[in-house]
Amino acid sequence: MIAYREMIAFDLPVIVSMEREVYRTDAWSMGQFREELAAVPRNRHYILAQNDGGEIVGYGGAFSPDLGLDADVLTLTVLPKYRRQGIGRAMLDQLITWAILRQAPAIFLEVRESNVEAGPLYESAGFEPISTRSNYYSLGVNAVVMKKDLA
Repeated sequence: MIAYREMIAFDLPVIVSMEREVYRTDAWSMGQFREELAAVPRNRHYILAQNDGGEIVGYGGAFSPDLGLDADVLTLTVLPKYRRQGIGRAMLDQLITWAILRQAPAIFLEVRESNVEAGPLYESAGFEPISTRSNYYSLGVNAVVMKKDLA
């Protein structure tokens, strides 16, 4: 069974380790995660998923600058051995709900063009591709920008 809760500063060493494992060269740093959590609950929301043993197996975060403004999914990560179990979808749904509570008219995200697992997940949640950002992640690694209308 998977439990979901808000991320706290105490979780960051595990989160940063997971980030490095999954994203290697373009992983967020401890400093970046600290900055992100410093803005919770003002304009950011971070959650995580834990298995029965208390191991963190996924995390996600979203941003909305103010009530009534568009939101962005900033990160959504699930450890490879826990993928395809509904964890990513459950966290995505929670981030979308948070955006709705902030009265965001739409929510956006970027996904690597090459990410064949995440793209269909986002599309099944109602996100539609609207553009491409060349070299977004690194040289030659493009992002597809996706949008879901909420209003």
